[in-house]
Amino acid sequence: MDEEGRSQVIAQIEESRGHLHRIHRLLADLKGRNSPAESIEEDLFRVREGYHNFRLDAFDQPASEVNFNRDPVPHSLNLRFFSRTLQRTQLVGHFLVKGQEVPVHYSITGAIVLQRVDRRFKVWGTPALRYNVLLPFRYVENQGLLDSIRNDSLIHLVDSEADRDEYTQMRISAVRRSHEITRQLRGELHAQWREKEGRDLTQVMVADGMIEDLPNGELTDNFIATSRTVYVPWQNSELVESQLTIPAYRRGAVMKVTDTTEKGPNTKYTWFTRMRGKSQAGPEFGLLRTTIIADSEQDALERANAFSSCLVQERLPVTYPADNWDKLIFPHKLCNDFLESMIPTQTTVKSYFARM
Repeated sequence: MDEEGRSQVIAQIEESRGHLHRIHRLLADLKGRNSPAESIEEDLFRVREGYHNFRLDAFDQPASEVNFNRDPVPHSLNLRFFSRTLQRTQLVGHFLVKGQEVPVHYSITGAIVLQRVDRRFKVWGTPALRYNVLLPFRYVENQGLLDSIRNDSLIHLVDSEADRDEYTQMRISAVRRSHEITRQLRGELHAQWREKEGRDLTQVMVADGMIEDLPNGELTDNFIATSRTVYVPWQNSELVESQLTIPAYRRGAVMKVTDTTEKGPNTKYTWFTRMRGKSQAGPEFGLLRTTIIADSEQDALERANAFSSCLVQERLPVTYPADNWDKLIFPHKLCNDFLESMIPTQTTVKSYFARM
């Protein structure tokens, strides 16, 4: 980390120290109680990010005859930028309104882009971090109590809303609201990148996670998303089953991803590449799913081969999924480590509210 990066970390830590005290004071004003949970809400309530809104359609056969490790496909791609988001929503307290328990959450959301030059990494632009306190406003009888945080420049007061008068549903709503904020931060950071270095289409951004729900207008040909999660609840997720038999260093069938909601079609393309094979491992071992946009099915096939070849070449010299693979080759873990270094830990937040 360079001197500028260290300065950013120190500044963020100094800011975060006052957040917990502000939330504790709000709970006291609401006549609530501290009740820190043992785990973060994202671990308890798996918000599947809307994969059920998308349908897979296979139009291609697996390229099992092409070993990208032995016979790489010529390309001019340079995996130079890497992005990842951070989202951590913690239950810290609750208050009682007419017999209804209402949760209060502390949420940290963020996004970062790293730039790689000769296998050394530096932060591109400015990491986006936002600290939030979430609660459903309609349960606060005296709205004036919220003014102390509403006018605070260091922490954002967010209405987590709630579809039903159920404590558990309110907690799920808080996670969903945090996810919306995370997407917003990520989109703003990616927009800055597209206006600058992203104009060079040979310089590729590798994002971690889901982009299926993003409008194609917000994406470019040099923007891809990767995920090591094999199963997600597509409408016809059975198509994924055949991908489990992909041999090492090959790619599976390219599948069309269609948005079936009113926003559709917003078509994208996704496929799996087996980054490494091992005799004593489960069928998901070494699979990496890549998602892109393309002008046509033929364009998608050509780009799938180029990106698969590029990804397989990038796995050396450290092989997937060794412990340091992310850190040295695909630095999404490095992205996460940098963001985590700028915020209070989960244990710190829990301990603060447990002893107050």
